Amino acid sequence: MKVVVIGAGMTGLACAHALRDRADVVVLEASSRAGGNVRTEREEGFVMDAGPDGWLVTKPEATALARAIGLEGELIGTTEANRRVYVAWNSTLHAMPEGVVLGVPTRIAPMVSTRLFSLRGKARMAFEPLVPRARYEGDDDESVGDFVARRLGSEARDRLAAPLLGGIFAGDAGSLSVRAAFPQLVEQERKYGSLVRAMRAQMRARKKSANGANGASHKSASAFYSLRSGMSRFPETLAKLVDVRLSVRAESIARARGAYEIATSRETLRADAIVIATPPPHTATLLAALDGELARLAGEIRCGSSAAIFLGYERDAIAHPLDASGFVVPRTAKNKLVACTFVTSKWEGRAPVGRVLLRAFVGGAGRESALDASDGELVDIARSELGELLGRMGDPILARVFRHVRASPQPEVGHLARMRAFDDRLRALPNAYVVGNGYRGTGIPDCVRQARETADAIAPRVAAR
Repeated sequence: MKVVVIGAGMTGLACAHALRDRADVVVLEASSRAGGNVRTEREEGFVMDAGPDGWLVTKPEATALARAIGLEGELIGTTEANRRVYVAWNSTLHAMPEGVVLGVPTRIAPMVSTRLFSLRGKARMAFEPLVPRARYEGDDDESVGDFVARRLGSEARDRLAAPLLGGIFAGDAGSLSVRAAFPQLVEQERKYGSLVRAMRAQMRARKKSANGANGASHKSASAFYSLRSGMSRFPETLAKLVDVRLSVRAESIARARGAYEIATSRETLRADAIVIATPPPHTATLLAALDGELARLAGEIRCGSSAAIFLGYERDAIAHPLDASGFVVPRTAKNKLVACTFVTSKWEGRAPVGRVLLRAFVGGAGRESALDASDGELVDIARSELGELLGRMGDPILARVFRHVRASPQPEVGHLARMRAFDDRLRALPNAYVVGNGYRGTGIPDCVRQARETADAIAPRVAAR
């Protein structure tokens, strides 16, 4: 059975890998490199992950795939001593109170002592266990921001949850669907009636597991994994195991006597099954000739644009201790920066000895106008705002800007209903699949999960032939 996968991002590559022994698979990629948003650049000893810099450990699919393709020795966790996060508020970096999980406070003392919230805001958060749980029916939905404000109050939403949770999607928590983006929060409210009670229960379970059966205490495990030599190693390794054709753009797809014909920039290919693993805008274009309504639904998935600004310094050029993984900036703070990662504090091996690397972010859904600035202007903005928050900073010895145009799909309110309509209609196209970031999950583990589910759906059809 001939299967054509369109798109050599993580989803397309993982799907082809899962099918490689079960079908004749070819992957088409419009650009000159595999990996999509996963991209690592190296310069003067600095290792820069322009896109995702890691993945969530609690979703096991990506870790399992990395191990299966021989990357076990490459896995690294975040630096334990620097796992705190700062929040920029009133031109000051405030340490996020200990015990905050996904924007939900679980410990009293750190919340009492922090200056990030007013007394009124703290009192409102303390009231959370008494807030009645919501009951969703059918396509009922609400935004992440509304969900957090309903349970924890507006200060928790604006200064904590919105920059943390919205930042994961480079989006606006006021638009993102809580049921699509963070279904675990909805389930916790349903099961426990309180996010605080739910998070405390989960923390007790993790602590019990970490202590082990013999009661010996172990170091806390990292919540994230990355790769020692940079994230590009993941798609590069996958690409060596499958048939990838670079610089070949799929331009249109047509039905052809029980199969599909894919017109590319070089030739026309015939396939028994197609897997479209491209961003929503390109997916909409490819689907146009097959089903206009499918194309319309894919085109409704908004994609935000952002830029990552890397700055490398001699360590003694920065006064701040850089004792965290970085900081987030609430939208209400009016800064142009939305976040910054202290790369060399978060991951080992990202810069030469005696040097540090920072990654600042601008843009995101609803803030794309920030990308109207030139690269030089973006570097100046980052240096100015970082200087206000970090104190004395010398001149950088490295400055690089990476732009991600329409690269961050936004699962906005109503996303689950939209995807249900999309999937119902897609089933009318035999042996056609649409997968990838932003459709049925976001992040590398969800992409790998979708890839394997798709391969498993195709496999019985291969066997039947």
